[in-house]
Parts: sequence; structure tokens; C-alpha cells
Amino acid sequence: MPIFQPIILTTLTITTLIFLSSTHLVLMWVALELSTLVVLPLIANKSHPRSIEASTKYFLTQATASALIIFSWTLNYITTGGGQISEVTNQTLTTIMAMALFIKIGLVPFHFWVPETIQGMTPTASIFLLTWQKLGPLIMLYLMSPLINFEVLSAVSILSATVAGWLGLNQTQIRKLVAFSSIAQMSWTLVIIKYAPSLTILAFYLYSITISTTLLTLEKLSTTSVNSLLLSFQKAPITSLLLTISLLSLSGLPPLAGFLPKWLTIDQLVAEGAIWVAFTMLMASLLSLFFYLRLWYNSASTLPPNTANTQRLWRKPVQQTNLTINSLAMAAFTLILAATMMKAITKQEAY
Repeated sequence: MPIFQPIILTTLTITTLIFLSSTHLVLMWVALELSTLVVLPLIANKSHPRSIEASTKYFLTQATASALIIFSWTLNYITTGGGQISEVTNQTLTTIMAMALFIKIGLVPFHFWVPETIQGMTPTASIFLLTWQKLGPLIMLYLMSPLINFEVLSAVSILSATVAGWLGLNQTQIRKLVAFSSIAQMSWTLVIIKYAPSLTILAFYLYSITISTTLLTLEKLSTTSVNSLLLSFQKAPITSLLLTISLLSLSGLPPLAGFLPKWLTIDQLVAEGAIWVAFTMLMASLLSLFFYLRLWYNSASTLPPNTANTQRLWRKPVQQTNLTINSLAMAAFTLILAATMMKAITKQEAY
């Protein structure tokens, strides 16, 4: 796999540049296909039935979404003769294409492939799938945001936040919890894309940093279940503290970075008159808050029964954190004072 890493990174960079520089649907569709194919080796990098199953589910789901996108473009080209993404003016075709992009991102009711795929991947490979791989569909939704019906966006976002939080309550596998967390976080990213696209960029940026910190610390601690976190503070207290910061940031508690996009999103929704959408999103986020706090409680606030004379494990040396985890954790600990600048920018866009 190391010999293919430069090829994978180069291909992902090229597809990202295509998304940023082109507005033609065919080129964007080609970039989506390239990014899908290049992620498959990351998923199936082990000769394990779980990895093969995860790659198969991912490929079939992404192929279905790609077929819907090219189907919408074909019908739009026949009726209007336009190939640009801004020329998809038919509301039905716009909704079909938006649903296809929701499948690629993994929102409810098309979320079934996300936890199963993440469960079969390593935490480092999961970073690409949960952050970089979502960038292309998110850019397409950003360009389509003036054409998408807000009722569709709000319904999918509320369902995603509610279902992801509900499914994560009794989940004991760390990777599946991270997958449900990703679904809930992306719902906050997309609910405001029609009214304030700049908030979508901010939310996705902070989400990418925080989820990367969480996955890197989990890989450093070598934990796969919630119960295994009970020993993490004894093995690596600093890494457990960084995991606590990233988890609380994902939950949206102040003064951490995750609170900033949620606060600004609620403020913008209320300003646009979508009070019930803001209230429902807040209530749904309480479900996710519960399993975030459960992870924090197991990782940093409890100690397992110990009959030894020392509180430190002697069987395993203490693991040291690396520079990448420390840098991402510092970025996750952003104070909410930066909210005043972002709030002024969004208000200028509203005027």
C-alpha cells in the first residue's frame, strides 16, 4: 500500500482541483468517479472479509449515486441543452441530483453504508473517507444551493441529526460511533447551505479538523470499543486529554471550535424565519451529545478496578503524541471570540 500512496494523494488532489475550477456536470461527474475509485484501495487494503464487504458496499452505493447524477444531467441536456450545473433549472431534476449527492455524503435516509464502511477501515484511511471524499459532493451542493428547495434540505438535515444520534446511543463500537457522528455533523453543515454558504465552509473546515483529531488519537490509543477506553488514560494521559478535547468539540460545547458553527447556524436560521428547523436541530443534537459525553466519561473521567500498588500500567509503555495530533488538537480548541468576525461576514452576505 505505501507504494500507491503518492498515486492516491495525487489523484485526490487532481479531482479536488477539477471541482474547484469547473462548473460543467460531466467534468464533475468524472472527478466523482475518480475519487470513488481511488478510495477503494484504502478500504480494501487488507485481505479481511470485513474490508472486502466494506469496499463492496461502498462501490455499489457510490455507483448508484453516480448513475442518478448522469441520469439527471442527460435529461437536463435533452430538455434545455445546457451542461453547466447552474443550468439545471427543473425542480425535479435538481431534487434527484441533490439526493444523489446526499447518497455520496451519507445522509439519512441514505446513511446505511457509512457505519459499515468505516467499521472495515483503519482510522487513518477513515479520515480520507469522512473529510476529503465529501469535499466534491459538498462543492456541487454549494453551487446548486440557490436551486435546491429548503424544505428538502431541512428535512434531510433533521432526519440525519435525529437518526444518527438515536443509532449512536446503544452503539459500543468506536468506529461506528465516529460514523454516526460524521452523519450528524454533516447535517449541520448542509442545513444552512442555501441561506449562508460561508457557514457551510466554516462548519466543514472545523468538522474536518476535529474528526481528524479524533481518529488519529483513537488510532494512537488502539481502541476499538467503548469499554476499551477505560484503560486509555492510564496508557496515555496526554493523548486521552486530546481525545477529550476533540470529542467535546464535536459535541458543540463552548468554548471549543464545534460550538462556533452551530451557534452561527442557529442564529442564521432564526434570522431567516426557520425557527422550528433551528429548534428541532437543537433537540436532535442532544442525542449526539449523550454518546459524546459517554465517550468522554470512559476515556478521561473513570479508572478501572485496579489491585496493583500503582495506578500506571506496567505491561505497556506510555505512548507519546506526535506533532500532527497536537497541532490538530490546538486547532480544535478554538475560542468563540472568532465568532464575532464570522457573524459580521454572514450579516454582510444577508444584506
